[in-house]
Amino acid sequence: MRSALIGSVVVFTGYSLVLAVARGGGPAQVLAGALANTIPVVLLGLAARSVILRHLTGRSVVVATLGHVALAVAYSMLSYWFLLVLLGVINGVSATEFDVRPFDRRAMAWQTLQNVTTYGLIAALTLLQARSSITSVETARPRPAGDGQSRYFIRSGEDFRPMDTASIVSIAGADDYAEVRTMDGRHLVRMTLGEFETSLDPERFARVHRSHIVNLERIDRAESAGNGRLLLHMETGERIQTSRAGAKRVRDRVI
Repeated sequence: MRSALIGSVVVFTGYSLVLAVARGGGPAQVLAGALANTIPVVLLGLAARSVILRHLTGRSVVVATLGHVALAVAYSMLSYWFLLVLLGVINGVSATEFDVRPFDRRAMAWQTLQNVTTYGLIAALTLLQARSSITSVETARPRPAGDGQSRYFIRSGEDFRPMDTASIVSIAGADDYAEVRTMDGRHLVRMTLGEFETSLDPERFARVHRSHIVNLERIDRAESAGNGRLLLHMETGERIQTSRAGAKRVRDRVI
């Protein structure tokens, strides 16, 4: 929240200076224009940051690239629309009586470039922050199946703290990273799903999909998903669909 507030002040100040130099006008007009430009950047920037952290961090290169392209297009279009509406309100008779006038071709091209560049900056800062806060799992070597670890030590900043495997609900894999989901939250770790599979207790954990491992003791209920698959409802509310082989593993051990 503090960083968002500081960023808002920086963006507002920057727009105020640019508009004062480029367009002139009275202080009220400059500040109103700066506010109209700042609001879309802040609100849509926070929304984009949330989407990146939740859905794009740790994904494969192809998925992340496609996701960023789609998000950049959406961010650019919504920012442009939002800006036109705010400028219309500022220059209109009232908040309910105003005209929305599009920019001319050159101004629209410049605004689009500005929006795409702004999204790129937001994405870069978000990914840098995510990487700097990635939790490192400290284990000597994955133990062989059947000798599952009951505890991991994870690095949080400069500190190490234990994480009991019983608290793990599921693990989702993406390339060289895995997202460990516990009852308390999520941790992005530098460890492959295969390494987790060989180090966890096979009596408690099962790989139900090529991208998911679940704690069998944290399954709230399972229902048929057709074609021999199951839809697992975890205690956190998360829903995970198994492969046919994964469904067989669940049925063999649980049902």
